[in-house]
Formats: sequence, structure tokens, C-alpha cells
Amino acid sequence: MHYFRIYGKEKTAKKYKALDYSNGALVDNLIYATLIKENELDQARKSIEYLNQNNPEFIFELRSV
Repeated sequence: MHYFRIYGKEKTAKKYKALDYSNGALVDNLIYATLIKENELDQARKSIEYLNQNNPEFIFELRSV
């Protein structure tokens, strides 16, 4: 089974950080980042689309772990 994480950054930042979806925060330590299972991918893609539309100063993407 594959796992995924949502990564995001401010458009002016150089590096992406993993997202702790329950707190809505970008984190440096991956132990706090939300893991997404394969069967949750459709919901994750919808969430990323929502995040990108409603946070124009940020960029979010889905990455395989």
C-alpha cells in the first residue's frame, strides 16, 4: 500500500513543508504530518484543490511517500 502527504509552501518560499491536516499547519517534523492512504486519494485531491483556490498566497501538492 502506498501512502501520500500533502505538501505546501508560500509562493515566496523556497522549500515545501508537509501539512498537518488536522491542525491546518505546515510542519518541519514529518512525525506530525498527515499520512494519506491510497483509498483516501479522491478526498485528498479535492482538499488540495480547495486549499489552492482559497489560499492564493500558497501552493499545495500531493506527493508519494
